[in-house]
Amino acid sequence: MRHHQRMDRPRVFEVANEAKTDVRTAMAALRRLGVEVAGPTVRINGDVAAQLRMSLGRPPTAATAPAPPADVPASKLPRLPRPTERPTKRPKSRQQGILRAEHAEAVKALIPTLYAALEGVGSGSLPDSPLVVFHDGEAHPHYGVRTLGGDSWRPPAGSGLSMNTLLDPLRALDRRYVAKGWTPPNVAIAIDVTRRRAWHGRSLAAVRKNETGHFDPVTLRALARASTGQAPRLAHRAQLFAPSHVPFLRDGISSPGDRPEETFLLHEELLRLAVDSLDGDEQLDPTPVHINGLWTFARPVIMRRPDGSDRHVRAVWYRQGQVVWRMRTYAAGVGNDPKEVGERLVGTLPFVAVWDEDRPEQKLLAAVWALMAQGGVTESERDAGSQDGHAGALPHESLVVVRVKAGTDHAKAYRADEGVPGEARPAWSVRGHWRKQPYPSLGYDEAGDPVTKLIWIASYTKGDEAVGAVADDKVISIHA
Repeated sequence: MRHHQRMDRPRVFEVANEAKTDVRTAMAALRRLGVEVAGPTVRINGDVAAQLRMSLGRPPTAATAPAPPADVPASKLPRLPRPTERPTKRPKSRQQGILRAEHAEAVKALIPTLYAALEGVGSGSLPDSPLVVFHDGEAHPHYGVRTLGGDSWRPPAGSGLSMNTLLDPLRALDRRYVAKGWTPPNVAIAIDVTRRRAWHGRSLAAVRKNETGHFDPVTLRALARASTGQAPRLAHRAQLFAPSHVPFLRDGISSPGDRPEETFLLHEELLRLAVDSLDGDEQLDPTPVHINGLWTFARPVIMRRPDGSDRHVRAVWYRQGQVVWRMRTYAAGVGNDPKEVGERLVGTLPFVAVWDEDRPEQKLLAAVWALMAQGGVTESERDAGSQDGHAGALPHESLVVVRVKAGTDHAKAYRADEGVPGEARPAWSVRGHWRKQPYPSLGYDEAGDPVTKLIWIASYTKGDEAVGAVADDKVISIHA
């Protein structure tokens, strides 16, 4: 008898579990019904429980409905909804498209908040896998955080981040739908702090497929999909540009009112180093070395088109205004008029490199900038004599030739004029890679760890290959 009475007076959280929603939504529904309770563990009578189930979108059934009084005739009893009826309102078909678009934009607007919260934890406290913040009405719990692989995740103790900080934005979004009597759509938001990207879908399986594409988690600009094609490579047999060839190229692409302020000639060995450094998935720092510069390649760099064909890129012109940047790509030979190839790229600041086979010039230029910004890798010299006798040259248009710095381990790997010193010994391989190098001089993050920058570790074979075979990979640490 006591058990039957308890079934007629369920607790608030038990009704919430039946309706597959959270207790906050159930408590809010009770307040809308004019019922005030102290907490989700309080028992409510059968009539209130039935109204709450209706409000939460779960009609009472014969098993959950309160037993009618014996003295009330059946004709006077309220009609229960049929099993096929749905008590929650569904938007009309003409409204569904608008609703989906509004929900997608609302979900996208949550990304900067979630990214900032996870970024504040520090990379050392985050898993290698992207994290997925989700609401799933069929799952338990309904709100949570998982890795992309499906493992549950909670912020580590002492990180300053709580689960409510991550989940409350989703709950607030869902309450907007509950207030209209609609069932909140499921949603999963994937955040990749390491690679600074985010995307979303209706489930964990959907974000694994990533049908929406990547977004920058701060600016919310769409990022092109990761490259699956062949990486840029150097055309070793193409014509070699000398400093005297560059002014002709510069004048062929510019006009008196729109000219590069600085022109760079990237030497062949630096291009080889930059191309080698792209053999990975590191998001390099895209801080421009010059905001209006023409970057000329001593030899063309072969870049794959989306249709599978190749284009031989000789120069990239990057120009940055106050709020907008642009990038143009050119092909040219010695004595030939330059030809613009590929799409003209325009975007808002800050410039973010796109790792995509459709736009490999961005990726290559970001690699060059990262190498030039790292001390001890490159050296530059101004070649003012390259414009002697050249008509139309302006004083500020002197050419800057950029090479791999002589005497460094990078020079041993890439410069043709650097021999390999030392006694003959069995060869061993040095694996090139980008490494996160701590720089305490740049400050510390919120977790107390030094700020890191990506530095390039040289890749080459050292020793005499005639003496012995290449041994296991070895990494040389190069301090910038």
